[in-house]
Amino acid sequence: MDKVTLDGLEVGTKYKLSGWQMLKEENAELLIDGKHVDNDYTFTADSEKMTVEITYSFDGSALGGQNLVTFEELYDMSNPKEPVKVAEHKDINDDGQTVLITERIIKIHTTATDKNGKKEIEAGKDVTIVDKVTLDGLEVGTKYKLSGWQMLKEENAELLIDGKKVSNDYEFTADSEKMTVEIAFTFDGSSLGGKNLVTFEELYDMTNPDEPKKVTEHKDITDDGQTVTIKEVPEVPDTPKDTDTPDTPSTVTKTSDSPKTGDNTNIYAYLAMLGLSCVGLGGMLYFKRRRKKL
Repeated sequence: MDKVTLDGLEVGTKYKLSGWQMLKEENAELLIDGKHVDNDYTFTADSEKMTVEITYSFDGSALGGQNLVTFEELYDMSNPKEPVKVAEHKDINDDGQTVLITERIIKIHTTATDKNGKKEIEAGKDVTIVDKVTLDGLEVGTKYKLSGWQMLKEENAELLIDGKKVSNDYEFTADSEKMTVEIAFTFDGSSLGGKNLVTFEELYDMTNPDEPKKVTEHKDITDDGQTVTIKEVPEVPDTPKDTDTPDTPSTVTKTSDSPKTGDNTNIYAYLAMLGLSCVGLGGMLYFKRRRKKL
């Protein structure tokens, strides 16, 4: 915004204030996509001294570190077909007209773990590393792309599986200056036991998809927060083979002399003995009676 104080105006006269942006170091007009960054403000003087404002809106994402100077010209528009320039302010060294475009600094903090938040993962066919990234300093409404990939810590080299990088991208539109996003990497880690993997990231401004602009990065091979260890799979001991079990000695079973069902031999013997006893007893009674009669 350029705030301009004008003194010596003619009350009732129509004026047009025209302004544009200059690159101080180059002393050249600022061009964005090949076009001047300029604006006009038309007004009718209601006082000899007036303060007016004129604004300039443009994409300054590529101008970090540049000093911009606003130039102005004032025209009398009494005859619109032939405007008359009545004043100007075009001093490339005027600090009052100079604005510094500061670099937008986006801070990035990251933590890599497995899906359960652990820093150690057992080697396997489907290993997943989740990278939790906090970004501070985003421009609300701007589309970004977070690109990440895995590095072998000891070799300080990109991890390749079947000759391909282990990488992933995540695109989002900033709805706040500070956001936390996640990006996941899934790959075959069955041969990576004992390795330490470090996640690297780059953040791109996707305002112009044909020419993404890198705005921040995090690539520190020694960062413990970005490091995940792939553990060796514990070896399972071989199951011992079955040994021959010695034959158990046969147990001698003593047979019982008890009569078996259906064996009548002993019954007949008992009956015979009982019969003989009865005969003997009967004989004794018979002889006793005869003695009494005699």
